Amino acid sequence: MILEWAAAGAVILAGLIFCLRIMRRGITTLDQDRDQYLERIRAGERQLDEDRKNISLDEQCCVLRAAVEDLLRLAGDPPGHELSGKGTRLVLRTPAGEWRLELSMRERSLRGTRKVLHGRSRWLLSGFGRDETFDDLAGLMRSLNAHLRGDEMVTPEPAHLARRLSHQR
Repeated sequence: MILEWAAAGAVILAGLIFCLRIMRRGITTLDQDRDQYLERIRAGERQLDEDRKNISLDEQCCVLRAAVEDLLRLAGDPPGHELSGKGTRLVLRTPAGEWRLELSMRERSLRGTRKVLHGRSRWLLSGFGRDETFDDLAGLMRSLNAHLRGDEMVTPEPAHLARRLSHQR
């Protein structure tokens, strides 16, 4: 008997929560929901861009090193791969040769406010006669992963992500 009352109470509570949600947001169409979610994603991306501007050169290089180490770890720590270097330049030695990864970014200190202004970052990948430039770390890592696997071309992003991540709206 108690179990039946508990189940009925749970159903009533779920219905009440559902009704409150509809009353608070109103009934919307799927297109309106999708537009709201996309706007929240865009707002998050804008916030990430602002946060990225405030990351110092040293911190971005630490992120680069961690990303390459994770890439190698996810590949099963292949033998003969060694990551070395400090600062803005890293060298990934593979049995086939070397890949050089570099971050190019300008920093300028404001004396009066003791703040540092960070310019736009450029990620450089070179090795095996290739020199590639990227605006973000994700593009660099996708390209490096494809080259380490031996793929000729980097697989393109899915259309909905490529459009969104390239900020073309």
